[in-house]
Amino acid sequence: MILKGNQRGNGADLAIHLVNSFDNESIEVAQVYGAVADDLLGAFAEFEAVSLGTRAREYLYSLSISPPSPLTRAQYFEAIGMIEERLGLAGQPRAVVFHVKPDERGISREHCHVVWSRTDIEKMRAVHMAHDRRKLMDMAVALSHKFGLKMPPGLKAWEDKQKHEKEKLEVTLAEKAQAEATGITPEQRRAEITAAYEQSDTAEAFSAALEQKGYVLARGDKRGFVVVDKSGDVHSLARYIKGHKASAIKDRLAALRPEQLPGVDEAKEQVRQRAQALDERQREQRQEQEREQERQSARQRLEELRRQAEAKLTRNQTARRLELQQAAQEMLTRQQAERLALHAAQKTESRGILFRVRSAVADLIARTPGLRSVLSHIQKMTHLDPKERHRLEDDALSRRHARERLEIGRMRRMHARLDTRERASLEKAMRKAARLHEAARLEIERTAEQARSVENMAMQDFYEAARDQGLWKEREFKEGELRESFNMAAEFTEGANESGGEDEGYAPDWKDDADDDGDDDGPRFRRRRGKGFGYRRDSD
Repeated sequence: MILKGNQRGNGADLAIHLVNSFDNESIEVAQVYGAVADDLLGAFAEFEAVSLGTRAREYLYSLSISPPSPLTRAQYFEAIGMIEERLGLAGQPRAVVFHVKPDERGISREHCHVVWSRTDIEKMRAVHMAHDRRKLMDMAVALSHKFGLKMPPGLKAWEDKQKHEKEKLEVTLAEKAQAEATGITPEQRRAEITAAYEQSDTAEAFSAALEQKGYVLARGDKRGFVVVDKSGDVHSLARYIKGHKASAIKDRLAALRPEQLPGVDEAKEQVRQRAQALDERQREQRQEQEREQERQSARQRLEELRRQAEAKLTRNQTARRLELQQAAQEMLTRQQAERLALHAAQKTESRGILFRVRSAVADLIARTPGLRSVLSHIQKMTHLDPKERHRLEDDALSRRHARERLEIGRMRRMHARLDTRERASLEKAMRKAARLHEAARLEIERTAEQARSVENMAMQDFYEAARDQGLWKEREFKEGELRESFNMAAEFTEGANESGGEDEGYAPDWKDDADDDGDDDGPRFRRRRGKGFGYRRDSD
């Protein structure tokens, strides 16, 4: 079970967030306690009004409860009671909201939001929230045991009170920006460098393994060893090797002298040259067309996603507005009926003899000063004057109708804010989807680049192994030289066949000149056209 809580203000914004139907499949306001209003916006407005008697700016405490497996409503409220008792919020006004939304795998999961008012009305001060994170961690462990829930590694470590190595690297702002720019997360970089370190026995092998993965080991200006990645960014080596101490890393790499390693600028130049070679291969027309097709397909998918999301949002907002319009129409119809009913009742009563008699008596008392001074207060207490009573009834009905109209107006304003928030959520979701599509496209391109790099390195290893074993002799050809050599060899062969020289039928191989280094250390193998194979000695 995961518990996340924080103190905050701006209850109106929190209420709009909690009833945002775009980000959630379903919303249930299960409880509003300690407030006159039965909706979140009105309740949080009351909490804020009460907090004005204190100095507290963060007059709310918001908590989210996310269990790994479903809980019953009774279990949720039992957990809420235990948590508020532990935090010192027992008896405080609160609101409980349940959300259902899909997780990373698209599975719908339910979680709960609880919002308390921190204002203690009796003491007129905010409830002090000390060490609430530690208390929530303790409650998460206790509730996991109570309900038989599986605990994540962090909660297990908290329960055991033992220090453990962090499962994830604490990402800095610079690393986050690099990840957004390159598509490679710090965790991926850390895993690659750690794998290269653990698979290497010597410092030279580690440097070679880093080069195979696209990194360059260099000497730092202030730090002993640094790693320059494919983007030219410099990283501390000890930070990106997981599970090994800096002293042990330094001892293993002690065989590398500083002059053997390139500086940071030299390493960046090497990375730049590698990146330039990769960029040249990426400029091919066929690959550019494929990327353009993929971008077009991604745009179409995003447009279809936007159309579906806008249609869903429009349906929800239309249904909400229609419900409010129906409520307003029903209110107006009811108010009109109530006014007509009151007017009819008063009209019927005014025709009776008793009404006329009491009205005449009241008028007599009002006209006679002596009677007015003695009986006016009795008349007001007993409501002897029926006209005055009718006026009071009209005023009371008018005030109640005005309050109902104000409530409808408040709901309209809340719906307008909710529509704006949901529209902003839609735009945010579309921007996120666009980033995900772009990241996926970059990841595909990066994978293709890595595959080509591995293939090139494998070919290079093959050629180097062949050269080391003497299977072929390396020769560098200038541009066009190889073609000219082939053409010359072909012309020479045709001339020999036609001239019928002293060695008719023999066509000298053009490789002979290339391989001839002046050593006459034995017979050389020759092939005669149409005569099979044979040996030619120098004496022939």
